[in-house]
Amino acid sequence: MVLTDNEVKSILFKLGIDTWTERGDEITALCPGHELRTGRIDNNPSWSINVESGVHHCFSCGYKGNLLTLISEQLEFKTEWGRLDLEAAKSWLRNNSQIDLELIVKQMEEIKSSYIAIPKPVEMSEARLALYRINEIPEWALEARDITLEACQAYDVMWDAENDNWILPIREWEHAKLLGWQEKGQSKRHFKNRPAGVLKSTTLFNDKQVSNTMIIVESPLDAVRLRSVGISGGVATFGASVSPEQFKLFREAENVVFAFDNDTAGREASLRMLDLSRKTGFECKFFNYMQANVKDIGDMSEDAIRLGINKAKHCVLGKAAILG
Repeated sequence: MVLTDNEVKSILFKLGIDTWTERGDEITALCPGHELRTGRIDNNPSWSINVESGVHHCFSCGYKGNLLTLISEQLEFKTEWGRLDLEAAKSWLRNNSQIDLELIVKQMEEIKSSYIAIPKPVEMSEARLALYRINEIPEWALEARDITLEACQAYDVMWDAENDNWILPIREWEHAKLLGWQEKGQSKRHFKNRPAGVLKSTTLFNDKQVSNTMIIVESPLDAVRLRSVGISGGVATFGASVSPEQFKLFREAENVVFAFDNDTAGREASLRMLDLSRKTGFECKFFNYMQANVKDIGDMSEDAIRLGINKAKHCVLGKAAILG
């Protein structure tokens, strides 16, 4: 055996994953990828990792991979493209265990195509959105987000009246085919992608209007906020991670302002875009939060948003464009 149960449990402990039960070569636990994939914390352990191979799988949400991908995802080891940094995971494994890394990597290669595959996302159609409405978004919800109904209509934002959720469509970039949607709670904490595994990294949340300017935010509702104050060109990446496909879409615009969230993840995303802009000769600017103690554009006044865009810093300034 390459791994032992004690070694695996030690690694899981260091990753913040509490083991639940042990059955033969399998260790079960609450799924560490459940909340990201479904919007809910796992309460019924259906995730397991094989002690001998390091392969893991959740039979509820489909989260799967091997020991190196698990380490990369849980510790957020990413390359400049936002992909998993397996070399960083290997280095961490060397420093935090006594296992023979070469043997475990070889074994992972041998079994990688024989394990259970993640089901493909369910094919979506416009009919699935028929339960939700655009024109029935309540006034109190619009006021809470400081957005307008007109802006919601431009982005096809809908409303789940039964659960007080925003429904944010995810569509293909070129043909606007429905891929799925995000549900985001307004009166209570709720977040879910439908279907699980929807390929949101292949597109951008947008209003289907061609613009020479892109103001790139993380949250779809922040793009709607921009439209609500009369600023066009807002697109959202559905989070702080940026894929190579999304980066290619950014380059279609003549003027690009990155306005990721004013937090650690947002600044790291901006630094990745700065590095890529240098390597590819891509000119861009970075939203200027002016040292404001706010998380994102959704927390700012119209005047502050406009000032942040007008005072956006050019990438030629290097890290000073992001970190001040």
